[in-house]
Amino acid sequence: MSKHTEQHDPTGENGTLPRRDFFKSSVAGLATGAAAAGGLTAFDALTRKVQAAGPSGDNDGALEVVNIAAGQPVVLRGGVVLTLDPDVGDFEQADVLIVDKKIVEVRPHLGHVAGAREVDCSGMIVCPGFISTHNHQYEAIQRAIISDGLIVFAGDADQQSTSTTNPAPGSVYEAYGTVVQSIWTTGRFGTAASPQWDIGRSPYDPEDCYNAEVIASLSQLTQGITCGTDTSQSSHTPEHTDAMIEGLMAAGRRTLYDYSNGVNRDTNPPPLYKVPYGVATSPNEFPGTVLAPGVKTGIERIANRYFTSKDQLITLGFSGGPGVVNNLPAPYTGMTGWQLGRTFGAFLNAHNIAAPGTASAALAAGLAPFDDAILVHCTRWQDNSVAQISHSKLGYPSPATSAGMEIWADNGGHVSVASAIEMQMRHGMPALQMCLNYGILPSLSPDVDTNMSPDPFTLMRAAFLCQRALANDLAFSANSDPGNLPIPQLLTSKQVVEMMTVAGAAGCGLKDKIGTLTPGKEADILCLQFDNINYQPMNNAYGTIVTMMDTRAVKHVFVAGKLRVWNGKLVGVDTAAAIRHAVKSRDSVLARINGPAVGTDSDIINRGKNSFGHPYRPAFLTSCCHNGLNEVAPQYVLRP
Repeated sequence: MSKHTEQHDPTGENGTLPRRDFFKSSVAGLATGAAAAGGLTAFDALTRKVQAAGPSGDNDGALEVVNIAAGQPVVLRGGVVLTLDPDVGDFEQADVLIVDKKIVEVRPHLGHVAGAREVDCSGMIVCPGFISTHNHQYEAIQRAIISDGLIVFAGDADQQSTSTTNPAPGSVYEAYGTVVQSIWTTGRFGTAASPQWDIGRSPYDPEDCYNAEVIASLSQLTQGITCGTDTSQSSHTPEHTDAMIEGLMAAGRRTLYDYSNGVNRDTNPPPLYKVPYGVATSPNEFPGTVLAPGVKTGIERIANRYFTSKDQLITLGFSGGPGVVNNLPAPYTGMTGWQLGRTFGAFLNAHNIAAPGTASAALAAGLAPFDDAILVHCTRWQDNSVAQISHSKLGYPSPATSAGMEIWADNGGHVSVASAIEMQMRHGMPALQMCLNYGILPSLSPDVDTNMSPDPFTLMRAAFLCQRALANDLAFSANSDPGNLPIPQLLTSKQVVEMMTVAGAAGCGLKDKIGTLTPGKEADILCLQFDNINYQPMNNAYGTIVTMMDTRAVKHVFVAGKLRVWNGKLVGVDTAAAIRHAVKSRDSVLARINGPAVGTDSDIINRGKNSFGHPYRPAFLTSCCHNGLNEVAPQYVLRP
């Protein structure tokens, strides 16, 4: 049996990914691989411990026993309860009853519950878990690697060139496309047939994808994100795909796995560019390469292996678009990406920057309604060049209309706004006002750890401030409102929390399961501590979350009724070991980047405008991307 048709063994017993020791040491007790595909997690023991993290400093060294038996009812007692469900309401003080994985009751003075584990939530806000709708989690080992950098889109005369060939000898203008995608993800500059620099593979091994998924999921749990969407463009081989899914399953957080492309080393002849490391770099199975006769492939393979039930923490998404996917095997030949994804029950999640025609194309293709689809960013969707936007589609100097947004909204489509990243990386102004004008409450996304923290307080504050800054500036017609536009309504703190909860649940296809503290829904719940010197006296609960809190407020976290974070610490996880594995993966990827390479200019990575060379490594104590960031405008001459 070929290695591509045998069952992948997540424990490493068949010589594939040796993650068994990792589970024992750093994620003790978590389910692995195929076992996780059914039950997904194994936090079912009667007693769990928060492991002392030792040298990482992630724990104060105290071991705290958390006694919650499997199936034992839990009462969250006496907190400020924000249900986000208007039919249930919010409470200055109330109790929440959890039985198994469900919310059973929310009300004041619940009374005694026989056999329940009582959790004193006085001094805490109890609310739904935060939900983000777009994150490239495989990049978690590249955190802040281009924190000053831009995304830079080709073909825009207003942006700097990313060419590595002119002037000769070329140097690397360091941005997302060059550093994160070309060097750290693809392992190549130039084309497959005629590369400048090519190590013959992605620098990531499957194990590195796994470690990145684990640390991204675990860290976000400590930040209050109980559910996220992972769009990891690292499905280079079936082994890479399996490793990412298994890492998500092991971490025990709820996730929509948005199956996405990787580096296809099967294109273009010679095998030369697969050679330097002598390791498997193919087949690329995204989304439907035939691996062998009778072998299920791509989305079909993972759907049948990992996503056979909707009643699990990890659900299936697909990043394909509404256009026809080329080269699909029978019986899927000629399908659009959305048709292919829907065939396997996948929620549709895809990037969209300056491409409002996607909505009209999907409508023309008969793919409406779009309530199972979310587009990420939706920046620059205006019909006209617009500098300022008000309410009711009013804009300056042209009307702020968007035919694409109107189609998308009328057919139930969702939008994910990466509020902080879009402002930082130059995607375009976040489409917050445009979405609000067309009746869409967008969800929020962290996008890339390479440039910004994924923590939900940053996302909420960025959205709150961006919309209000642009709207508030219209109050000063003499200075900054030449079109004399009226001021739109300002976002409220509660609406921003709804973006991070209710809209997030809808934006990953889980609004019937999570997003509100509604009896009958699954218990993804946060306990945010406000009774401390940072937030007291508390005078407004939603305002405290959005304008005052940060990740230090996250006290307890439940996912599907299971305790994941207790007193701010991960439960059942050796945090220090998880960190060590992530750091080791970062170093392994960097070593491969510095390994043998072929191409017409194999030294080019050592001529980055900011990073170090010989051996290549990212800038550490200086700006990662300042040189080359803007070669036209004068440098700032600053004084204190």
